[in-house]
Amino acid sequence: MKRQIVAVILAGPLLFGLPILRSLHGQTCSDDEGMVKSYVQGINSLVGTVQKESLSDFEKDYHEQSCLSRLNLSIGIVKSLIDCLNKAASDPADTPAQVAAIKSKLQDYAKLESALEQDRDSLKAAKNPKAAKSVVEKIVLTA
Repeated sequence: MKRQIVAVILAGPLLFGLPILRSLHGQTCSDDEGMVKSYVQGINSLVGTVQKESLSDFEKDYHEQSCLSRLNLSIGIVKSLIDCLNKAASDPADTPAQVAAIKSKLQDYAKLESALEQDRDSLKAAKNPKAAKSVVEKIVLTA
């Protein structure tokens, strides 16, 4: 009887902890997804501000550097989300419908990553504040 109790005590967390770990993994991807959406919203908000301001305000408020920083951070977060989704897609416990949904998200976020990188590269290539403001005004992101 003692052996059975000891076995349950030792094996219980392993047996009952796996579903918890699985739900935590899913939670991690949704946390990353929420961060991506938040950063995209922040970039879109900055773009709206830049569209309404003068060139001197754009320069004075360092919006070129702010946008570049936000784009770089967003790219890192999107890459982290893509890694998480790739791990989730390879989980053998997922149903075909879940895998299809994850792969669809992967495609969407890969497109977002590409758009972020293009916008970042265009902003870096801007030769002067006027060109940078024009680049920022044209940024359109959806998450």
